Amino acid sequence: MKILLDFFKNIFKRKTSSNFNDYSNIVAAKVVEFSKHPNADRLRVVKADIGNKVIEPIVCGASNFKAGDMVALALPGARIAQNIHSDAHEPFVPGKAKIRGIESQGMICAAFELGLSKEPGQGVALLKSDIAPGSQFTPEMIQ
Repeated sequence: MKILLDFFKNIFKRKTSSNFNDYSNIVAAKVVEFSKHPNADRLRVVKADIGNKVIEPIVCGASNFKAGDMVALALPGARIAQNIHSDAHEPFVPGKAKIRGIESQGMICAAFELGLSKEPGQGVALLKSDIAPGSQFTPEMIQ
């Protein structure tokens, strides 16, 4: 019985601990510039600095940021807690994705997608301005 109890505790612990404190491949990025997506009215095409290089293009649907803002950027292979298009019980793993004809090189994250808010649709999570581009993301970076 103890073995069975330990087994279920382990499964539960794994499920909840993966709810999602894994921010690997999510970095602080400085928005360098952005433009309107040529094939979509509500999307932006973003260029972002992650310290050692500039990532572009990144297709993003949020509009609550400007050039110079710091944001959380999920690079391909990151595990996102959730997004509006995924099952809430499984992480979303963004990769390079063609969105309306432009291949996005990552995903600018909202607090909801990082598992830090229960409310979708609040725009991207803006980070403190003194964070160095390329720093590993932590929840404490959010303004």
